[in-house]
Amino acid sequence: MSPDDFRMVLRTFAESFPQVTMWNMQESDFLLIGSLQEQRFDYPLLSKIFKENRTLRQDFKELGLSDVDSVLGLYRMGRKELLEFAAGADLNTDDNARLEFSAPRSLGKSTTDLNRRLMGPFVTDPPWKPDARRVSPAQHRYYLSQAFKASGWHDRALKEVEQAISLEPRNADYHLLRAQILIAQDKTAEAAQAAEKALEYGPHKAKAVLALAEDLYTQQAKKIYLRIVNSGAKEILPYVGLGVIALRQKEFAEAQRWLEQAAKIQPKHPTVLLALGRLELAKGNYARAVTFLEESREGGEESAALYSELGEAYSRLKQWEKAASALERALQRQHRNTGWRLLQAKALGQLGRTKEAEIKYREVLAIDPSSSQAWKGLKSLGEKY
Repeated sequence: MSPDDFRMVLRTFAESFPQVTMWNMQESDFLLIGSLQEQRFDYPLLSKIFKENRTLRQDFKELGLSDVDSVLGLYRMGRKELLEFAAGADLNTDDNARLEFSAPRSLGKSTTDLNRRLMGPFVTDPPWKPDARRVSPAQHRYYLSQAFKASGWHDRALKEVEQAISLEPRNADYHLLRAQILIAQDKTAEAAQAAEKALEYGPHKAKAVLALAEDLYTQQAKKIYLRIVNSGAKEILPYVGLGVIALRQKEFAEAQRWLEQAAKIQPKHPTVLLALGRLELAKGNYARAVTFLEESREGGEESAALYSELGEAYSRLKQWEKAASALERALQRQHRNTGWRLLQAKALGQLGRTKEAEIKYREVLAIDPSSSQAWKGLKSLGEKY
């Protein structure tokens, strides 16, 4: 929605009710609440509902919200601020329905960030104060930060969590949230430092920090993995992470060392078996790679990475039927990967399924018109492009 249309909606709504609040759920999803009486945020009642409703708690968890107080971080404005922001905007009424004609002109345009920047100076804190008996000032800022992050307001989320840290500097949860926000802003160096702080003040946060490490650059992630390993935590992921880093750098002996340590902790874990399979594939031990990869699949691994590695291993062993099947499953999970599609086309060609192979080569060219490999593949089938 264009800024003019957005402000038109806000002004029209704000002038229709004596009491108005605006909330921002996610990105461009806004909620306007109008009432004849003053609106309240009833902490005791909402807390009771929150505690008794398991589905609601699960929904909050998926959004990264840990308490009902976090909802206040979705608040953006009251009626006063709304009217100030929408000053001079047109009204949309039944006998002057401007929005019906102007809104379609914004279809396909990305205006979320623009509207957010324009309304930024008018955003205010919610009028309801937190229950000091339940929530400390630092916790309040932390909960607000969670909601700002969930709705994509990362700058404001960072500001709130840094206020929380200034009040309680040794709280691991606050540093962890700060790291998550910084990663969302692609500030990986600062995120790595925040993650280390989270580990320093909360060694039990190792699993949560490990989830972050996947989004860090190699050396930053390696530092986090080593810190967790040296802490004595019995987690397989730092060992697997270090093994995968070594594998990418073609340091096979070091990769083997880290992955063997992971296997000592959980020898049949699908993640460990997948990593061992990738290592054997890189070393050229294709039959052994298949053994590990199939064990990983039987253990519950269903990722695109697993099936792509299986496709590669079976191709190397010239087991074309299994290669084509595995690559089909990989592409179902990551359909725009041209490398896997090319390998599948080759397998189909080897099986004599030339029409299917032709289709796969043409699909590659539809995604990447400059693919010389796909063009050569078509030529090998006697087809033109």
